[in-house]
Amino acid sequence: MSINLQRPIVPAIGLQMINGKTRLLGIPKDKVQVVMTLPNIEEFNEQLHEAIEFFKDRADSFIITSSSIEECEKTIEDFDLNQNLISREFKDFSKVFKVLDENRKLKKSLMIIDTNCQITHKDIL
Repeated sequence: MSINLQRPIVPAIGLQMINGKTRLLGIPKDKVQVVMTLPNIEEFNEQLHEAIEFFKDRADSFIITSSSIEECEKTIEDFDLNQNLISREFKDFSKVFKVLDENRKLKKSLMIIDTNCQITHKDIL
């Protein structure tokens, strides 16, 4: 592993997922980590689902949302998703990764974190 000092290093953060389990973000792994923030989980669609499935052997995916637990559970059911994919812990996450708008609402974003825990791509959409 080699660290590129030009890229930010991700602080380790524990996220409680919908199923109650905690997943760690920013810990060195064999796979890249792909993090999407979706303020409205109902915007999750078949294209995102297909992308997550296509890359599941190469990437650990996380979805952070400010949607209600009921909306999250409906999306999990509609797309037959793993319950450890979605977290509602957007407040702490958004402070660390600066993905709040001027009204302190979660912004839609995409981040890719490499196996060295460095952000290689970040888009605020």
